[in-house]
Amino acid sequence: MGNLMRLRMLALSFLLLNGCVAVAALSAIPGALANHAVDFFSGQETSLPLDMQVSLASVQQGLEKMSLHVNVLEPVEDGYLVEFGNGELDGDIHLKRQTEQLTTMSISAHRGLSHQESVEEAMVRAITDVSEQLAADVRFDFDGYGRVYAKPDKKSGELAWFRKGEKLHVDESRMVGWLKLKLPSGKAGFIKGSVKDGGE
Repeated sequence: MGNLMRLRMLALSFLLLNGCVAVAALSAIPGALANHAVDFFSGQETSLPLDMQVSLASVQQGLEKMSLHVNVLEPVEDGYLVEFGNGELDGDIHLKRQTEQLTTMSISAHRGLSHQESVEEAMVRAITDVSEQLAADVRFDFDGYGRVYAKPDKKSGELAWFRKGEKLHVDESRMVGWLKLKLPSGKAGFIKGSVKDGGE
């Protein structure tokens, strides 16, 4: 009995130590990296009985009902990655195609390093409500969006779209008149513009 108790205490102390190490590791991450790490915290997930295009339009309109916008929209192999935010509240949405008429939506919202679970729940409700009212042929509205290119050259491939006039995390590129933008997937893209006007 004594050996079993010592074994349980050893296992418990190992688990507690691992938790401390994980917390210490997160607190040691520099600010910019920590903000990116928050994006990977698990958030709200739900399924929409809709095709990908109607799901995407539902996300756009649902965010707009909450005074938020799709700032960056990036197509990926299984669907789309969406970056949203208004300077105080930021986050990501992953729309993943399950079948032709079923899309899974994962939302992660944060304010600084604080995970905003109640905001995620409200966003799921808003997007779901909108999705129930949209016609089957509705599409994402690209009015006011510019293109993100693979290279600082309009002839290079298009990677994504960005909302003009929004505050985006960009760096000046080596090519005059171009800015480097980090996409939701982590890839780098380029937009035409300067730090002053922030876009095309």
